[in-house]
Amino acid sequence: FIGGNFKCNGSLDFIKSHVAAIAAHKIPDSVDVVIAPSAVHLSTAIAANTSKQLRIAAQNVYLEGNGAWTGETSVEMLQDMGLKHVIVGHSERRRIMGETDEQSAKKAKRA
Repeated sequence: FIGGNFKCNGSLDFIKSHVAAIAAHKIPDSVDVVIAPSAVHLSTAIAANTSKQLRIAAQNVYLEGNGAWTGETSVEMLQDMGLKHVIVGHSERRRIMGETDEQSAKKAKRA
């Protein structure tokens, strides 16, 4: 497994060029390569990905389903985009945002 988290970085041009460059490499079937651009760049990354071996992930997901959760992204929304991977329990979400083990577990279960 090779994972790349773009965190809160990148522009549309950055995402297009970096995803295209990674997708251009021959990725062995035995290796899972997943990259996680910011939420606002997910659609751009999906569109720029020409490799069946490169997978796009979300950096976070909300612990509840669709609803009145301003600024959040549900599992259902990520599934609608065709995403199958999401980062849950990241140390920065825990340390800076105060997410707990229980919240991370709920997110993982929903995902």
